[in-house]
Amino acid sequence: MTTLLCRMMLGLVSGLPGWSGSMPPSVDTIVIVCFGNSTTATRKGLSKPYPERLADKFMEQQIPARVFNAGKGGNHSGKTDDNAFHKGPHALERFTPEVINRHPDRLILCFGINDAWQDLGKHGPSRISLQDYRNNLLKFQQEMATQGGKTIFLGPNPLGNKYPRFRMRRLRKYHRVSRSVSVSTRSAWVNTFRLFRQHAMSTGKGIDHLLLDGMHPNDAGHLLI
Repeated sequence: MTTLLCRMMLGLVSGLPGWSGSMPPSVDTIVIVCFGNSTTATRKGLSKPYPERLADKFMEQQIPARVFNAGKGGNHSGKTDDNAFHKGPHALERFTPEVINRHPDRLILCFGINDAWQDLGKHGPSRISLQDYRNNLLKFQQEMATQGGKTIFLGPNPLGNKYPRFRMRRLRKYHRVSRSVSVSTRSAWVNTFRLFRQHAMSTGKGIDHLLLDGMHPNDAGHLLI
């Protein structure tokens, strides 16, 4: 069965010049960049993250596409000067060389967990404020639009039970901002919270069944995305 993100991509691809439904060989290859943090990147214990799985889906559909995985562990949506808990470069510093310079038709954008993280605990500030997070997402979408590309906002995935509830409460705010930016820019949005929750309810296995360590999706989680 074709997954939610692939169905969305197939729908958006249909708006590209030259689309005929069967994508003949003469049509240019679609370029997609998946831009995010460690929940997008390859990592130990994971056989294949969602960008590689998405590329497989396009191959199955015989649609010529190049899917780039621009995920980097520890990244937030800002710059190193905004918060240097994890070594940079961070998203604003990587965006031009790793996204814009590839001239993608579609950007799949997923940040939020590191932005929301409170290093000083329950009453501490997030690494990146909600307003700065909003501004950064808008900047990415606007720069994509300027060069003729479109953005799919992939909401950050939920955390598992090993993390205290205050972290999920904070992360929900960033998840909502991701959605509001997608709405205001008339962009596509994938509700990852709902996707994981519905799967957990239907299987009775819980959210942690989809996570490697309470934070990063495992192969089942990436397959679902």
